[in-house]
Amino acid sequence: MYPISISHHIETDLLIVGTGIAGLASCVEANAKQIRTVLISKAPIGSGASYFPLKATLGIQVTGDQDDHAKFKEDIDRVAQGMNNPKIVQAYIEDSAQAVELLERIGFRPWKRNDNRPACFAKYARPIYLINQWKEAAERAKQIIEQQQTEYYENATLLHIVVKPNESQQNVVQGAIFCHKTSGEMQYIFCKTSQIILATGGIAGLYKDNLYPADVIGSSHYIAQQAGAKLTNLEFIQFIPSFVEPKYKVLFGEHTLKYVTKVTDSQGNDLFAHLSPDAFKQMMRERSDYAPFSVDFNCVEFDLVMMKHLLENPQEKGVYLHYSADLYQDQEEFYTVYLNWLNNEVGIHLLRDKVAIAPFAHSCNGGIVIDDYAESDVKGLFAVGEVSSCIEGANRLGGNSVGGSLVFAKRAVKRILQNLAQNPPLTTTFSAQDWENYLATLVNPQGDESLSASQLLSTIRELMARFANVYRTTENLTALLDSLKMLEQRYQPLAFHQHQGIEIYYALKTAQAVVNAMLQRETSLGSHFRLKENESFA
Repeated sequence: MYPISISHHIETDLLIVGTGIAGLASCVEANAKQIRTVLISKAPIGSGASYFPLKATLGIQVTGDQDDHAKFKEDIDRVAQGMNNPKIVQAYIEDSAQAVELLERIGFRPWKRNDNRPACFAKYARPIYLINQWKEAAERAKQIIEQQQTEYYENATLLHIVVKPNESQQNVVQGAIFCHKTSGEMQYIFCKTSQIILATGGIAGLYKDNLYPADVIGSSHYIAQQAGAKLTNLEFIQFIPSFVEPKYKVLFGEHTLKYVTKVTDSQGNDLFAHLSPDAFKQMMRERSDYAPFSVDFNCVEFDLVMMKHLLENPQEKGVYLHYSADLYQDQEEFYTVYLNWLNNEVGIHLLRDKVAIAPFAHSCNGGIVIDDYAESDVKGLFAVGEVSSCIEGANRLGGNSVGGSLVFAKRAVKRILQNLAQNPPLTTTFSAQDWENYLATLVNPQGDESLSASQLLSTIRELMARFANVYRTTENLTALLDSLKMLEQRYQPLAFHQHQGIEIYYALKTAQAVVNAMLQRETSLGSHFRLKENESFA
């Protein structure tokens, strides 16, 4: 019904999927170890959320001196609240200070921050490296990949991981199918390989309001799960305030909340009229000390009232902030650098302009379950970066996301070297019949071809942003899951295979997994808030 044939076969030792910081770090490290590698990416080299930060700089937090080992573990464990893997945490603490050198090797020019301000959610200060000039860094990264003569495919999307059980009934990687769009044509390629690194990013792209590039939509989570990997902690998504007016999708500086005098709707109605002036001031001062939403602080009321208002008033863009003139009198570098960047580079002045913010999906703490060398339950399948459930748990310290990409890129390559030395060469092939059998599983006899792939993705994002955001109720999550299942019943993935149709179907399945995880986590914890039945929040 939908003939899709494999036109090319390639062979390599390692396939890396994704060219953000995690994928590129894995690639240069693999090249240094003389591992034959193929690199694929849906976007040009130098993509991913780490190249799309929408702020002046991006920070990477690493372990300090010997005394900091115990303090760093304390910081991580406190915010993770038992929802992470201690072995992975220990690996990060031991390796992060050395792994930061990978940034230089992929084209960045990091520098160490001079102040002694702790990272978001951290109690203790430690070294933080900063990066910027992402466009220039991406150009250098492409030059580096070409100079090391790595075979790479841009405009390429992973569709399927081929596995085979071994004598212990553990699935083992045999290869992968990906589609490659070139000159307006779609090619389907079988890559014969025994090692795959997924560096495909998180799941925030399932939301209408997100701080991701458009191509990162969480599809590889479902692909990995189908191959035999496990997913965990999907409910722990960090949401962060971002501008919706006067400009959309610009990261908001939460430290400025200290100078907010009133929060209103679009008509000027005070959303916190129920608080005394002193209580409001205390809430805003506390909320100005960290960026993402968290139930671990009393000032969580700021985020919950904001999201509840937007949920009940979908015509509203966001909540409106009214500032004191004292904001621009604060000469602390943390304020002046941000405010100057905001005015000069983005064109926003917090006193001059009408300013509205809303919660945006920002960073994902859960993902594919890995061990302390980034390997999943599938032999030869690795997850590096935000696609993995790494050192994060219920919450994440600021600056740990990129650091995790660097540490576990190096560790994954180390394990891959061991795997390649221990495992005999692959003899498995993937036949046309195998491919046809797989495609048959995607056929929906009741599918409605009037529901296009782009319409499906847009609907998923609208629904997730409305009902699986900061403010979550059992009723809304249950209705959302029902809606996602109905969309699956209507959708025909293969009809739109040339327009991301299969990949967007996988994103739909990942969205269902996220909502299921939110329903199963009945207790509010860290970045997950759940209003249970018969509870109320005013």
